[in-house]
Amino acid sequence: MDPNKVLWSVIGTNMGVYLMWQYAINSYKQFGDSHWLNIMGKHFISSPEAMHNGRYHTLLTSAFSHKSLEHLGLNMLVLYSIGQGVIEAIGASRFLILYAGAGITASLVGVGYRKYIRPLLEKEKYGRSKDPRLMGGSMGASGSVMAITSFFACAYPRATFLVFFIVPMPAIAVVGLFAAYDIYQASTLEGGIVDSAAHIGGVAYGAGYWFLRVRPMLRAGRWRV
Repeated sequence: MDPNKVLWSVIGTNMGVYLMWQYAINSYKQFGDSHWLNIMGKHFISSPEAMHNGRYHTLLTSAFSHKSLEHLGLNMLVLYSIGQGVIEAIGASRFLILYAGAGITASLVGVGYRKYIRPLLEKEKYGRSKDPRLMGGSMGASGSVMAITSFFACAYPRATFLVFFIVPMPAIAVVGLFAAYDIYQASTLEGGIVDSAAHIGGVAYGAGYWFLRVRPMLRAGRWRV
């Protein structure tokens, strides 16, 4: 598979789902038609409610799903910037496995956090907790993008990232700082609408793919990065 075509296919799929969301939102705003909005909500958002009702495909489809242009733009910018190097290192097919596997893993971690961990934290902090099935869901490529970023940082720890496009830092330090921040957000319930738990799942998957899959093959001389 052509690496460039694969990368743009992933980006194009994300853009396509974004346009589907915009059509659904505009149909509701202009005509009061909630049909397509309900379909998108059911099939492109991962949540405890979706798992309870057997919509397991949302673990993957949510990894291509963005409602806002800012969310889409940031994820695709990082994906394009780092994805090229990762595809060159591991090939197009393994890149797709990394993206999809990370998306599913991040969604599972996010759902598990909402169902089991967040209620405990809420009860400790506020004295009560919501029914996990009534909590909002999660969407976006952030988990997959975090995995690709952490994989790149493990493979090239001394590579330089520009934090906020200004401050140069080693790749491994940047990923470590963002992971620590997400852990803080998730443990203190300060994350707001950001699914910090899913980000953590993505980072863990990317690092795991490097240490458990790629690095052993490198040491055995069966792979070059």
